[in-house]
Amino acid sequence: MLHRQVLATTVAALATSLLVAVAPASVEAGETLRQRGRIVKVVDGDTVDVRLADGRERRVRLIGIDTPEVHGVVQCGGPRASRSLKKLLPLGTRVRLVSDPTQDLRDRYGRLLRYVIKVSTSRVVNKAQVFRGWASVYVYEDNPFKRVAQYRRAQRQAKTNLRGSGDSADLGALSRHGQ
Repeated sequence: MLHRQVLATTVAALATSLLVAVAPASVEAGETLRQRGRIVKVVDGDTVDVRLADGRERRVRLIGIDTPEVHGVVQCGGPRASRSLKKLLPLGTRVRLVSDPTQDLRDRYGRLLRYVIKVSTSRVVNKAQVFRGWASVYVYEDNPFKRVAQYRRAQRQAKTNLRGSGDSADLGALSRHGQ
């Protein structure tokens, strides 16, 4: 009988340790979650598919930006925004995904909401899309994300220098699909 209890306890402990190793750490409100992965697909100008370090594949919506649509009704600037993101994040690119403690971990479509950082350059790709003029700053439900001031500066610079669409502030009016 004692042998069965020891075996059951050992199996339970092993199962728990495996679960902890595979599952992402739970994140309390106000904490930041960091994950690593590789780009599997660029879906459009503000969404990518990433294979996480544990092998799971997840769709990721870039926090704080919005680009014109390329699925369904193709909006002006949408294909160029997608090409811009594909140049920033070629397939296989190593990335760090960072949550924002002021935002939800997932959007209403189940996509992870993250800042996407290119490991080789430490470049925050979300902000780079705005700086290039192919994304507009997007604040969901009047809940500003942590880096909103930096992104608004990048958007002003893109508009001043006629980068990307030539008027990144107008991109938001074209694509209000939300996060």
